Amino acid sequence: MRKLCGSIMRRIEAEKIGRVTVMRQKLFRVPMVLGAGGAIAAAMLSGAQAASAATPSWHPVLSVPGGGVTEALVATGKTSGWAFLGNGAAYQRVGATAWKNVAFPGTNGYVDAAAASSPSNVWAAFQSAAGGSQVDRWNGRKWSTVKSFPGSVTSLSVLGPNDVWAFGGASYNEGVFHFDGRRWAEVSSTLLGGSATSDRDVWAFSGTQLAHYDGYKWTETDVAGLFPPSSGGRGVVAPSLTGVLALAPGNVFAVGVGWGGTGGGSGGPAVVLHFNGHNWGRAATGPYVLAPKSLASDGRGGLWMTSDTHQNFQVLLHYSAGQIVNANEPFTSVARIPGTAQALGGNATGVATMPVVYQYS
Repeated sequence: MRKLCGSIMRRIEAEKIGRVTVMRQKLFRVPMVLGAGGAIAAAMLSGAQAASAATPSWHPVLSVPGGGVTEALVATGKTSGWAFLGNGAAYQRVGATAWKNVAFPGTNGYVDAAAASSPSNVWAAFQSAAGGSQVDRWNGRKWSTVKSFPGSVTSLSVLGPNDVWAFGGASYNEGVFHFDGRRWAEVSSTLLGGSATSDRDVWAFSGTQLAHYDGYKWTETDVAGLFPPSSGGRGVVAPSLTGVLALAPGNVFAVGVGWGGTGGGSGGPAVVLHFNGHNWGRAATGPYVLAPKSLASDGRGGLWMTSDTHQNFQVLLHYSAGQIVNANEPFTSVARIPGTAQALGGNATGVATMPVVYQYS
């Protein structure tokens, strides 16, 4: 258990889900330090830092009183990145535990996805409460709106300043769009979220179909047979894909939920699929959840993912070596720190004393 200076930790109402346990609530009280320029730092005991260096664990790096849910995260370096809160605030990381609030163009909504190719090329998909979305870009000095869409943009792949893929955006959150620095081109009108490693290696999904774009055409593969078989009964919910993360042409993850019980809110078993450059295979099956998403590499061949459970509580899952285990953190977002096996995690609770960003290191 993490030991923080002046902190109080309370874990209550553990809920058993499959082979894992989801913690419904976790409260922390973390001392706050206000630095020069309005930067916010979370004070941590040096002993806890030493312990985390020996054994990787999640520890707080940003706490914002009343900050609420951390909707999206992106790391651009070991001590740089962005956190987007549910109240519309955007925080830029400027040090190990130092952040500053930066003006953001979106109002009355939240950022649902963010990605970057460098600290001066950060993109965020902002969802408006009134409907529709906008894609905004940070150029190292300020945020500006690049494009508006009628639907929600659910994921982004930023390959460079003039090479961005946006997934979703159409009226029913479908569509794949590419920006080449001058214009946006619609590459698909039916596919959902996706991920790209290059303009000739783009993945997207719909239902149980995984589609690959090679720069010229889409090739679809039905992976329904890789989900666990139905246990039968009336009213079962069919399997579906909920996310894909392309790390290299021969290293692609897809996640989803298997056959569910009666009623759409009951969820199904979490499923991780993997593409090795030739074929898709099932890598692991885990506990019942609603929709695994916010995928991030763990830097060691595994995968972090967040999801609601069938009781509508947030859970962070970790896939590694054929198993899905519970990380016991109520996160809504997760992002890998580039070039490392470290990550940032965004909290789901609105409790004012709760840190809103953690780091795994």
